[in-house]
Amino acid sequence: MNKRDAIETKARILSAAEDIFSKVGFDGARVDDIAKEAGVNKALIYYYFKSKNEILETLFSSLIEDARRMLVKSMEGTPDVSGNDGYRKLFDIYIRFVSQKRKIIKVAVAESAKTNVSSSIIMELGNLIINAEIDALRKEYEKKGLHFPEDKQELLVMEFFTGLTPFLSYALYKDQWEDQYGMSEEVLQNYFYQAFKKAHLEAHLRW
Repeated sequence: MNKRDAIETKARILSAAEDIFSKVGFDGARVDDIAKEAGVNKALIYYYFKSKNEILETLFSSLIEDARRMLVKSMEGTPDVSGNDGYRKLFDIYIRFVSQKRKIIKVAVAESAKTNVSSSIIMELGNLIINAEIDALRKEYEKKGLHFPEDKQELLVMEFFTGLTPFLSYALYKDQWEDQYGMSEEVLQNYFYQAFKKAHLEAHLRW
């Protein structure tokens, strides 16, 4: 197998695993099912990955790296995030990201909710996004000569529970909500943005 075929095969295995993990959960997934979904034999999966855990770790690592790239692009494309227009652009970038990554986000949330988890992928993802947003906001406040809040603990709590968590909920329930209420993706996103503005953006604007 040449290098290109190997890369494509590995990507197909990861895609199949992500699909199955999101449907039945990590614990309920079987390597045999992943092999069947990917159209490869089981031995080939173990050639690329030592275990099912390594497959999950690879998917989570990719999620973090994709989030990192998304944040770099978002901050380059929306230099002013302290106003309504800038925040709408940032919101749209985030909503596209969680929509595209909703399968692995479902798995990440489920795994992070386990009581015996020593390192939570959701906390790692949250730390990455929250710190990027806080740094961007601080720069905008400084440029405008405004005072930026010094209580970092308050900022972290607000960003996680009113900033990040709603997007995770959107990723978890987007498809179910559209089916349950016959709502289009565009309409749902617009209503979500209005609610997000009132809950999260208003808190920023009051500083």
